[in-house]
Amino acid sequence: MTRQTTAPLFAPDPVVAEAAERAFADLARRYHEHRGGNETAAREKLLAAVEELGFAEALAAADDREGWAQAAPILRAQARAAAPIDMAWLLATGERAAAIAYDPDCYDAGAGLLPAREGARIALALGRLQQIGAAMEAALALTLRYVQERKQFGRPLAQFQAIQHSLAVAAEEVAATNAAADGALACAATEGIAAARLAFLLDAAALVAGRGVEVVRDACHQAHGAIGFTREYALARHSLDLLRWRDNLFALRGGELACAERLGDRALAAGGLWRTVTAAMTAGGSHD
Repeated sequence: MTRQTTAPLFAPDPVVAEAAERAFADLARRYHEHRGGNETAAREKLLAAVEELGFAEALAAADDREGWAQAAPILRAQARAAAPIDMAWLLATGERAAAIAYDPDCYDAGAGLLPAREGARIALALGRLQQIGAAMEAALALTLRYVQERKQFGRPLAQFQAIQHSLAVAAEEVAATNAAADGALACAATEGIAAARLAFLLDAAALVAGRGVEVVRDACHQAHGAIGFTREYALARHSLDLLRWRDNLFALRGGELACAERLGDRALAAGGLWRTVTAAMTAGGSHD
């Protein structure tokens, strides 16, 4: 039996997390309250504010291991606020124009964007996973508030067992997505983006996130009804972000089927699923 060392959990910077949450919530609120006219110019103004706050400099390079502790909470804060700036692209590539060029009301805008450098593609995939997990959290939190406030047949929607069940399943998917995303990020932060097991973790996390997006989006919109699709309501923005980021994540990994095939090949080569999972989730060996 080979002695096993468990990889440490990823710990984001709490100071950066708190500052980013406040800043992005305020920036997004102001943008959505005053949107209209030249929206590209409005997003350029938003980008300037983000740069002034120093958030655009959180990740010096794709393999900046220490930088991920600051980059992750910034990515999550931007996603939770649904701020129309692609922080994952900005941090992974440093390209300003593409970070604001997409139409935030179009689900496939930017879904096919792929950085030229392999390191940037890995960094972008890590960023997409953080964004997806945070947007799913925000969508679920919004839905939980809604079903507690909205009444039907004389009682809150939250008291109906069918709604409780669907949102409980959605919460499971959020937890699974965040766990998979953080596992990949912990590997990148401790071992670097060239780590052999990172490719496995990214493929696995992409598949988990892809399923989670569908489950969470469906459950949240079913609970909200038609209001969830209105442009002014935050759930619509989170849904478009989730679809856009999911499609881009799969494009970065060569497609959903390619992820599944690579995972299957690895399991066959290792002689079983259990050995594959334990070897990939830990550093320094495998369980026998």
